Amino acid sequence: MDGSLFSFRMVIRLLTLLLLIGMFVITIKNSVVISKGNERIQANQLETLTKVLITQASLTAGRSIAEQDQERLLNLTNQLAQDRLVFDATIYDSEGVKLASSDSALSVREVLGLDTPLQTASIGRQQLVEPVMHDGNLIGFVRITFETGKVTAISDHHYRKSDRYMYLMVIMSFISGVLFTLLLKRKPKSKGENLLLQNAE
Repeated sequence: MDGSLFSFRMVIRLLTLLLLIGMFVITIKNSVVISKGNERIQANQLETLTKVLITQASLTAGRSIAEQDQERLLNLTNQLAQDRLVFDATIYDSEGVKLASSDSALSVREVLGLDTPLQTASIGRQQLVEPVMHDGNLIGFVRITFETGKVTAISDHHYRKSDRYMYLMVIMSFISGVLFTLLLKRKPKSKGENLLLQNAE
């Protein structure tokens, strides 16, 4: 009877241990999923933000290219480059001839880092090109180089901080479970003296 009871308790303890391990693994896995989801959200935010900016720049440049207003095009590129998220801006005609560029603008090869080992010069930068349309005709292109590190700086800080809190809570939950188990662990009962044997002496 005692043997079967002991075996039953061992089975219960083993199942409880496996359950705790399973819950811990699932928690870690979900934490990683949440972290990856944050990265995807950040990438979508970056894509949306840069797309809106370059689309607005393209619409603004359309009339100036059509009127061959060099001064307005130059002002537009410099205004775009003043944005802390923008590294440089360049406007071309439909043949790819440069019409205007910001003061600190680099060539396409320089932005892409084609002349540097492993293209190190392009690290942290994203280059987008948007066609410029006017009256339904293609009349030019706008090229903007974004500093991706600056674009994602705020959200990146938030997500990294959120990840740290999440993993801290996972560790605290695990420690709490261990402490709770130790708290509920029963102390072995001390066997009392046999009074019949004591009287027999």
